[in-house]
Amino acid sequence: MDCPSNQDRIDEHRLWLAGIAEEGRALFADLGNLLSEVDALLLKSDDVLYYAQPPMDGKLGVRFWRRQRYDKVEPVVVVWHKNQKGRFWPEQVTGYLTRRVCRRGTFKVNAEVTAETVVVVDKLLAMRKSLTLLLYRTRQSVHSLKTHHRPVLNYQKKRLAELQAESKKNLNSLYEQQDEHETA
Repeated sequence: MDCPSNQDRIDEHRLWLAGIAEEGRALFADLGNLLSEVDALLLKSDDVLYYAQPPMDGKLGVRFWRRQRYDKVEPVVVVWHKNQKGRFWPEQVTGYLTRRVCRRGTFKVNAEVTAETVVVVDKLLAMRKSLTLLLYRTRQSVHSLKTHHRPVLNYQKKRLAELQAESKKNLNSLYEQQDEHETA
């Protein structure tokens, strides 16, 4: 009965690991695609809010602002205010977004559409936050494993090479002693 050698088992294990690595790459790509889809829906929600409300104080919208890093943007809900010169400026709104929907005057026509859109935006923001957190934590975990385990692996590799050399040296000296006893 043929028993697979250690090398065959290791080769089989490496194939399995390659499959897992490929699956991990696909999962990261899927997370990135989901995040892009959420961002696209947030942009579409901003369009709905733009056309559903008149250009007045209290108009809600979605903007992507730079936060911690220059290459990273984060979606925020804003309310537009008009200054004395007639220019609009955005202010970030946090919490209880549905209470910020204007239902008076010219806002009344599409108040329900605006309220439902804001509910959708709130859910999309929560989804985006959880996806971003998952992506960040997974990436950080993999990076942490890589940086902490690599030095240990390098040390173990070096130590095994030293032990192998010492073993060969001991065996060589043992064989030399046996040869001396046999010739004597």
